[in-house]
Amino acid sequence: MAVMASGCSAEEALIDGLFTPVEWEKVQTLSPLPEVPEDTTNRYADDPNAAALGQRLFFEKGYSGPIAVGGAESGALGEVGETGRVACASCHHGTWLIDHRSTPNNASLGTAWIPRNANSVINAAFYEPWIENDGVSDSLWSDVLVDPELNIAMDGSRLQVVHVLWEKYRDEYNAMFDPDLDADLDPASENADRFPATGKPGSEEWDRMTAEDQETVTGIYVNFGKAVAAYLRLLVSREAPFDRYVAGETGAIGEDAKHGLQLFVGKAGCVACHSGSHFSDDEFHVNGLAPAGPNINPEELGRATAIDNVLKNPFNSDGIYSDDRATGRLEGLKKTEEAVGQWRTKGLRHIAETAPYMHTGQLETLRDVVTFYNTGGHATGFVGVKSDKMKPLNLTDEEIDHLVAFLETLTGAPVDEALREDTSAR
Repeated sequence: MAVMASGCSAEEALIDGLFTPVEWEKVQTLSPLPEVPEDTTNRYADDPNAAALGQRLFFEKGYSGPIAVGGAESGALGEVGETGRVACASCHHGTWLIDHRSTPNNASLGTAWIPRNANSVINAAFYEPWIENDGVSDSLWSDVLVDPELNIAMDGSRLQVVHVLWEKYRDEYNAMFDPDLDADLDPASENADRFPATGKPGSEEWDRMTAEDQETVTGIYVNFGKAVAAYLRLLVSREAPFDRYVAGETGAIGEDAKHGLQLFVGKAGCVACHSGSHFSDDEFHVNGLAPAGPNINPEELGRATAIDNVLKNPFNSDGIYSDDRATGRLEGLKKTEEAVGQWRTKGLRHIAETAPYMHTGQLETLRDVVTFYNTGGHATGFVGVKSDKMKPLNLTDEEIDHLVAFLETLTGAPVDEALREDTSAR
């Protein structure tokens, strides 16, 4: 971009007639979006065959358990008691792979109500390493393993997953992973009772199995998670108008958006947390949101609970199922009082397409979000101690509009339609 103020000193020169060199240096840290970070804990992370199988399993409903909340008025996926009705794609669908189905749509409905607003999984691979709003997992593949067995999400079990793999995806699985699926997963096998139809750690069916057979099933379940994670790593959106602007296409965004960008890196200070090309510092903060809305748990502790869970998770990066136990992701991690009520800084790419906002889904529009931060968050009713970064911004109505205009320029190209196709076995 050309310096617009001819004859000025370097300190006084304005880039595109608007940004100081210091401001523009900050802008350049936000683009372009790089390659997806590698994940050495998953040896199949970038294997195209694993991703193809993962896509099929992302849309597969067969390993889900009974519906607990039914009724068309809530957007339920079936009637109470029906099984095989919920897939990962049930809460991550459409162009931007978010939940448009649940009613009301501030929270998401699996087999029962999940007290969170479902995130888009597009560009989720850029969260490094913490996954989900509370950072409950330290890799994509370990996060994949949560919902199939979570009673309010899919309410299935790892035994159901491995039986679906045997019944529908045996050839693809055996071509990818070693050893092959155990032949006694075949219901016709004389030893089929080694592997009950359903079961997970803590269930009666699981406890009847031998330790060796439990390990066989868990190993297959881990491979399932790593295949789905390989697919998720392909869901990347790039080439937002903002990126084209930073690259030199001065007309890629409008004047209001340019003023919003200047506020973003300047007066509003958004870049303090929404930093880097993914627009997230990958840190956790108490932003002063007083949780509200249907099907929301107002007493969730956020990061504090997640730290406990990730440390005891057998599928974390330090565990025996990790393909790289020397990442140091969990080094020094411990639960503290400071973590109570903290939630992760959300990435902002394609944010204009993923309403409603916050983990509670209680803010309907981007203007609502900017207004919330402009006031410094709620005064009372939030969990934890509000971050000292949460202070009134003193933005005018026009400046709020400019910030919204900028955020709307962060929507890139949709993910290839072929990657959003239901390829599951029917």
